[in-house]
Amino acid sequence: MAVIPTMSSSSAGLLAGTLFLLGARVHAQQSPPAVAVVPADSVAGAPLFEAETIQLTDEVVRGLKDREGVSELAHLFAFDDDPEGESLTPAGGCKVFPGDKEWPSDSVWDIFNELLGGGESPYNNYDAEKCARILEEWTVSELHTSDPGSGMYPIYQGKTCMPSFANVSTCTQGGYSTYAVKVTNTAQIQLALNFARATNIRLVPRNTGHDYNGKSMGAGALSVWMHHLKDIEFIPDYSTEWYEGPAMKVGAGVQVFEIYEAADKHDVTAVGGVCPTVGFTGGYLAGGGHSPMMPVHGMATDQVVALEVITADGRHVTATPAYHSDLFWALNGGGGSTFGIVTSAIVKVHPKIPVTTSVINFKSSDTVSRETFWAGVRAYWDEKITYNNAQTYSYYWLRNSSGNYSFDMGPFFAPNHTIDQFTALTKPWFDKLTALGIPFTAETKYHESFLAAYDATIRNLNHGVGSFRSLPGVRLFPTSNWATEEKRTATLSAIQAVVEEFGTVGAYHQAPRNPEKIINSVNPAFRTEAAFIIGSAPAPENATAEQLQVTGERLTNEILGPWKEVAPQSEGAGSYMNEASVVEQEWQKEFWGANYERLLEVKRKWDPKEVFYAHHAVGTEGWEVRDGDVGPPTQNGRLCRVVE
Repeated sequence: MAVIPTMSSSSAGLLAGTLFLLGARVHAQQSPPAVAVVPADSVAGAPLFEAETIQLTDEVVRGLKDREGVSELAHLFAFDDDPEGESLTPAGGCKVFPGDKEWPSDSVWDIFNELLGGGESPYNNYDAEKCARILEEWTVSELHTSDPGSGMYPIYQGKTCMPSFANVSTCTQGGYSTYAVKVTNTAQIQLALNFARATNIRLVPRNTGHDYNGKSMGAGALSVWMHHLKDIEFIPDYSTEWYEGPAMKVGAGVQVFEIYEAADKHDVTAVGGVCPTVGFTGGYLAGGGHSPMMPVHGMATDQVVALEVITADGRHVTATPAYHSDLFWALNGGGGSTFGIVTSAIVKVHPKIPVTTSVINFKSSDTVSRETFWAGVRAYWDEKITYNNAQTYSYYWLRNSSGNYSFDMGPFFAPNHTIDQFTALTKPWFDKLTALGIPFTAETKYHESFLAAYDATIRNLNHGVGSFRSLPGVRLFPTSNWATEEKRTATLSAIQAVVEEFGTVGAYHQAPRNPEKIINSVNPAFRTEAAFIIGSAPAPENATAEQLQVTGERLTNEILGPWKEVAPQSEGAGSYMNEASVVEQEWQKEFWGANYERLLEVKRKWDPKEVFYAHHAVGTEGWEVRDGDVGPPTQNGRLCRVVE
């Protein structure tokens, strides 16, 4: 499949005036791609997908040395047989960047494209109709997740080309990757990884770009775009020494809604994320994966039983609890774009179960004062542990619009509960609301399956992306914060203060179970969690670097700071790396706690030359993106080693 110059696609951030800036002369295929078909057998306990059997092998690499027009460049696509050798990026040095004399010539990119099996790629393809659609659908998830270069938060690409009906002539590539390989088989991943490593070009694996910190962006990078690896296979009787039961093998491009729908067709339930368009197998699983089903079955990562992986040397390996167990442990919670590129995962699935949902709302009014409103919130707040013990979940927002307050829960999600059981569970809270004189609505429905409940509630929520007017951050609050009335009060007061000052807080009640006592690298804070709270600091629409800097400082000092005081990491709290503040201070401890040192050891073993990089990923202390000090860190700059 072609290597795509990302500025010439119909990318969400790539508007009319920008499409000519960076394009490769990519020609039609002239010789067979550099691939071989290997046996489908795998120690994972299930055969490789067809796409995974198409691989780069030692024999293929040797053959490149005899191929006309390729022989002199064969070393650029070879495996790394000297993992202990020196990295191409010395201290203070940078990854090769467009315009550098070391940057591959157009003819080298042409050969790379041929070896991938690619054809023509679009170039200088201005399309007024597509540009209009981009402007209209800028905050629609699918616009970004189905694009090879865009991202959920374009603020992290540097805001170099934001949507506008104006004739903008100053747009630049920014933090969007320079090229993207549209992956359809494993060999293309191996070729791209080996090429990036050998040429010292930054490598960016991505599926959907659904990320709060811009981890799937990178100026001057080669992106490995996994979005089209959509294979899903149901395995009713999966059997290995480490797990027996129903499972699903899921390709690296599968999104949450796709695995939910596939599981439902086979009368089982998968553990996945909230947003339907989030990629399932990449950063979501690697980050731990919080889920509406976590109160029953645990984190999404806890369901993983095997992974097919391309490691930093370009080789394909299988990671399970019994094979490469250290890599398996790290990949399940240690973060994406860090230890390898996963091509598929095998995950446990569970029996189909009923779910009762309730969409609950109340607000302040002429008859409901601010104080009374917060008393109603407190009535819910005091019941969080009861709700968690009942293995339920919720997703809600607290809002303050010029002194008008609202509580919007959409929904309360109660697996394995009938309506009568839900009614009994919530009666103390609802009775308190009534006693306080707070009118409320509770639209409660019973669903025969998880998918039916999800489709009727969570899937229909506004999961808007494309934001560049705020910086978000999260806190995982431990159960111990509800141990005493004093602690509960202090915690709610810290949340209320943010609502009063900043207007909005999002939250969940959730307590992940771990019924099988799974041991992986997921943040230990999830194991003691009672609530997941989201805050964000607003930024002006056309914020300057100085204003963005202030926004980051406000997020750190006025939102997350007070939350950390009432829920310190030393007492079991933490942050979720996939939705964390981009300016998180002690990210190693906040994301991984006591697991960090072991994760660092695994990183050094499996990626000794530091081929993989992502913002605040394990082992990135020695790297920085030199973006010109534009406020909070972006991906719009050279990736360089920190000068020691």
